[in-house]
Order: sequence, then structure tokens, then C-alpha cells
Amino acid sequence: MKKRFLALMLALAMVFSLVACSGGSDGEGGGGGGGDTVTIVCGYAAGGTADLIARKWAEVAAKHSDHNFIVENQTGGDGFEAAANFCDEGTDTTDLLVFGYGLCYRHDLGNTHGTEEVYFDRNEITPLVSIDSRTWVVYAKPETTLTDVIANAQSSGIKMSGGNPLSDPHLTFGSMMSQVGGKVTVVSYDGGAEQMKGLADGEVDVFIGTPLQAKEEVEAGNMVPLLALSDTAFEGFVTPDGPITVPCLVGDAKAPELDANIDFSTSILPGGGYLATRTGASQEWMDEIVQLGKDVWADEEFSGWIAENLLNKTEIYAPDAAGAVDQACQNALAAYELMSGQS
Repeated sequence: MKKRFLALMLALAMVFSLVACSGGSDGEGGGGGGGDTVTIVCGYAAGGTADLIARKWAEVAAKHSDHNFIVENQTGGDGFEAAANFCDEGTDTTDLLVFGYGLCYRHDLGNTHGTEEVYFDRNEITPLVSIDSRTWVVYAKPETTLTDVIANAQSSGIKMSGGNPLSDPHLTFGSMMSQVGGKVTVVSYDGGAEQMKGLADGEVDVFIGTPLQAKEEVEAGNMVPLLALSDTAFEGFVTPDGPITVPCLVGDAKAPELDANIDFSTSILPGGGYLATRTGASQEWMDEIVQLGKDVWADEEFSGWIAENLLNKTEIYAPDAAGAVDQACQNALAAYELMSGQS
């Protein structure tokens, strides 16, 4: 509770400062003025991708609602603490939670395979509106090819940065590499900037991150995107030599360096997540947030911002959202079992 209180005080301090200077440009502020406040709980640090998306959503949602929105960062356990605190709230809460796929993967892996202690129940959380859809991309130093990466993984193993062990970048990349007989070790860093620095300093062989994280480095020619860990090629990068298309794991755009006889679709895991409420919340409240989510996606201020930051426009709403999360978690379990040799 002490961490929760301190995080709230910091969030409120940011709100008051920003509202005084710019009318709430950091994602907090009133939609209709004088409305009640809805807190969006984000279990990740301020300035990260999840936090930035939550703040942009809050800013745009305020235009379409009588509610005021603030974002509260509750760090700890890479999202676990925020989820546990959220599960302790009553079903009548109007708080919303940034509910990521990676959090759900770790929850199910911990419960099924004992990979870590799980101290919340994701069934107590109901996803309502998708707000964050990411493409994970494999980056390396200039002049490095995907063939080089695969060969090194097969011979001596490689190191990656990008998330912690069993994060969604590790699950998707590690399971893909296991299918070609390669080994991957995760080196953990605090945040995307440090993860990319690990690649620049030669401490890791590849960095797995979003296009948003690496856009400027790719434009400067400091790193090269080798592979999109998805079912579609990624377009949007501009290098010093011009625009490029990054190949993917399956289909017509499958990277030619990958074995054509291997089906890598089992290694494709969705990244990003949802805004969620407590399971048991009133249908009226859930319907209101779902409709608000549709209004926000229809607003160019949000959807255009998503496109500009090389994220994906993926709209999924309750009740379909719960099924999408369950299916993704099943795929994550399969990826882990493949990667760990338990399949």
C-alpha cells in the first residue's frame, strides 16, 4: 500500500503540474469538466511504451467522456504488483488496469510450470478494450545478417536483450530459435534504452523490441532490423539508404534465411494489451468503456498517433477480448514447452 500511495502522489503531482502548464497534455485532464475521475493503473514505469499509450488514450478519451482520466504508475514485479493491487479492489471500482499479454503469459506459465510465484488471479480481471498492439522485431548491429544470428545460436548460443526471461519477446524469439536448434540467453536491463545500449556495447547479440523503441537508431544506421516476429512483414522503417520491408516468420513474406520446411507460426505471440476492469463489474460500466474505446479508436488523434509511432491498429473489445487473451496464453504455453523441450 505504501508503494501504491507514493505512486499516486507522484502521478497527481505530474497531473497538477501539467494541467497548470498545458491543460493536461500528458494524458490527464477533464473531458467534460467537473466529472468524476477514472484512474488508469499502469504497472510499468513512466515513459515506457505502455505508459505512453495509456496517457495518450486518457487524453483522447477525455474528449469523448464526462470522466476525467489520470494515469497512475504502480511499478513492481514487472506488472505483477499492479495486477495484485487491482485484484484487491472491489467490483464496483471505476479504476482501469493496463492489462498486457506478457503479464498474462507469465501468470499462466507460473501457475502451470512453476516458473515464478504468481500472487494474483488474472481471472479476476476482465479485458475490455485493446489499446496496444506491437510487432516484436529482432535487431542487430550493422552488417549482421539473420544467417549470422542463426549460425551463432546453433554453434555457441546467443544473448538477447529485450524484456526479462520468459517475457513475450523471449518466448517468441526463443521458441523460434529452438526450432532451428539454436540457444538464446536473456540479459536483463532496466528499460529499452539500456537494452539497446547492451547491443551497441556488444554485451548482447540481438535486441528484441518494438519499432517505436528502435526507430531513431534504425534511421541513424546504428542498428538493423532483421526479422519481424509476426505473420506479416513490417513496413515503416526508413534507413540511411531509404525505406525497407522487414520479413516475418510465415507466409509469402517469410524471411528467406528461415527453413521453408519449418512452420514457425507457433512462435507468433501477440504483444501489447488492453484496458481492463475488475471481473464482476456492472454491465453498464463495461458497456460504457467499450463504447468509449470505440470512440477513441475512431478519433484520428489516437489512431494517427498509433500509426506514427509504428504500432498496430488492432481493435478487440469485450466480450471477444477475454477469448483472445486465453488463446494467446495457450500459444505462450506451447512456445515455452517448445523452447524448454517439454513439448
